[in-house]
Amino acid sequence: MNNQPLDGIKPGTIINGNKAAWVSKRLFLNIFLHALKTKNNPLTIIRNLKKFAEKRTKIQGYSKITRFVHNGQKYHFADQIPGFPSGTFNRFFEAELKRVEGNRERKIMMNTVIYSITSRCLLKCTHCFEWDNLSSQEHLKPDQLITILEKLKTLGLTHIQFGGGEPLARFDDLLVLIKKAKTNMDCWLLTSGFGLTLEKALELKKAGLTGASISLDHWEEKAHNAFRNHEKSFYWVKEAVQNCHRAGIILSLALCATKEFTTQENILKYYELAKAWNVGFIKILEARKVGRFTGKDVTLTPEQIEMLTNFYLKSYSDDKFRNWPIVMFPGFDQRQVGCLGAGNRYLYIDSKGEIHACPFCQNPVGNALDITFEDAIKKLRNTGCQKFPLSSF
Repeated sequence: MNNQPLDGIKPGTIINGNKAAWVSKRLFLNIFLHALKTKNNPLTIIRNLKKFAEKRTKIQGYSKITRFVHNGQKYHFADQIPGFPSGTFNRFFEAELKRVEGNRERKIMMNTVIYSITSRCLLKCTHCFEWDNLSSQEHLKPDQLITILEKLKTLGLTHIQFGGGEPLARFDDLLVLIKKAKTNMDCWLLTSGFGLTLEKALELKKAGLTGASISLDHWEEKAHNAFRNHEKSFYWVKEAVQNCHRAGIILSLALCATKEFTTQENILKYYELAKAWNVGFIKILEARKVGRFTGKDVTLTPEQIEMLTNFYLKSYSDDKFRNWPIVMFPGFDQRQVGCLGAGNRYLYIDSKGEIHACPFCQNPVGNALDITFEDAIKKLRNTGCQKFPLSSF
């Protein structure tokens, strides 16, 4: 059975209850004390924190942090926010509080970037959004990858996601980029898991990798392999999960929720599998008409979206799930406050270096080697998101 615990994996990465409440108090006290360094009026800080909490509740659909993923000395409550305690976490919330104040300096506008570092991939996934860019030859040279990363650092990022193609296909370059990025931001890997051996997982951890988001598109092995068009895809997901656990890398499972998959039964079985595998997060991404899905009828029905929304909210409110992985559902956020991409909090750089609003709104505004990110962000905000209004939050 796929939903049996993996060998060698010890449970306990999720913390909740009194311990989570204690971490939450430490977290907010840390934010308050850090804010005091820049503002002398405690009442102003408290007022801003209250405003921030109200906005976050609207975005997330819940008011309290009830679970954390504990990894080493740090605690994580979302897969795109730096771990606490850390200087990177402090910088993230300093930027968020400035947003509450209405301070929209360019350098505080960006939290994360999705950076595709390769055009190569051994799989032929049914939904691949980078399909038109895939090639056996790389579009960007190693020094160009580093040049783009150095330019990205000027944005004050606290989080970066290295993707592809399959970023493990460019393993040596990936290690170099992580080592150069880790002092400024949390580094995550977006991968199919294909070829993620224990040796590579240990090297990634040593280089400074924080977490890995591994794509798993069905709880059933044959169905996932068919979706990924490779008979060993599920095997490598499972291997990658085990190897990341052993290396101390935080894990998220990323699901492309298609019309065919999105039923109550499938989502619950997927969640059960994620719990059995002891991952910290699952991320539900709705199928979009981009890449290999261009021109196809893949948009979820209103009933399916309602079902996913109810599942997402229940995962936080139902005590049954208090020890289960933390669920991330960007579609909920977008419907609440609008798109947080398009140069608001994040953007996407494809394997050619072209800058887009996000992986699902591909309309390049310039190449990262040629254009300044300041100009690119201005263009992205004017262009906005293809599906949702650009968030003002």
